[in-house]
Amino acid sequence: MKKALCIGINNYPGTANDLNGCLNDANDWQKKLQSFGFETQMLLDSQATRSAITGAFDQLLTSAQAGDVVVFSYSGHGTSVKDTNNDEVDGYDEALYVYDGILLDDQLRQILKKTAAGVHVVVIADSCFSGTVTRIAADSKAKAKYVQTEAVPPGARVIKSFLSEEDMVEILLSGCSNTEYSYDAYINGRYNGAFTANALSVLLQGQTYSQFFTELRKLLPSSSYPQTPQLEGKSTSKARKIFEADTSTPEPEPEPEPEPNPQPNPEPSWWSKYWWVAALVALAAAIIYLLVK
Repeated sequence: MKKALCIGINNYPGTANDLNGCLNDANDWQKKLQSFGFETQMLLDSQATRSAITGAFDQLLTSAQAGDVVVFSYSGHGTSVKDTNNDEVDGYDEALYVYDGILLDDQLRQILKKTAAGVHVVVIADSCFSGTVTRIAADSKAKAKYVQTEAVPPGARVIKSFLSEEDMVEILLSGCSNTEYSYDAYINGRYNGAFTANALSVLLQGQTYSQFFTELRKLLPSSSYPQTPQLEGKSTSKARKIFEADTSTPEPEPEPEPEPNPQPNPEPSWWSKYWWVAALVALAAAIIYLLVK
């Protein structure tokens, strides 16, 4: 089974933070994933609430079995929130800013814990989470996918730990480093995330994640889009073919050498058994001959 959840949010009601390219991102990832044989589900704008996202993600992961591939693609605003449990050096945690607010990690972590062993999970995040650096793109139509928010309740853990390598996520593809912005940009006559547009332009079937990422890094960062894509995961995960199940099988145990069968002794010949009879007959014949003579 190969299934994907593609999320795109342009409309952030009641704010001045609307984006332009995130619905295109979600549609473009959907088309690409379908070409890889995925069944896909999309949540766009008002559909992409916290409950809808966590519910759909839960359904994907709890129905997945060993050998299945699950992709979670998100394009929209990211945000940083004041760290309330002192686990961040810079004083901020990160989160996804979805249609109806901040998506915290507590629910997502509980969902990930339900994932069966052997399920290949890929997270694609065309958003940014850091408020430590503000960078202005050369492209005047580009807009950073970042929103500053207020502190979350004490003890709430947010999306950063959900995306860490120590969790069940095998591969994380993200649009920028944690000191940069991912840009909502105007590319080739349409709006897209700069990361998504460039990633899809070099993504081919049969590549490994590492090979794909090498090609992507030839395009980003650029003078127009100063963002550095990230590929995180174990080296064994990066070496597998992108969006494909692990088809490798363990080397079979060598079969033990069979015990040699003892060769039966050959049957003795008639002569070896009865030579003495022949000798007696010959001796008797000789005696008779002498007597007769």
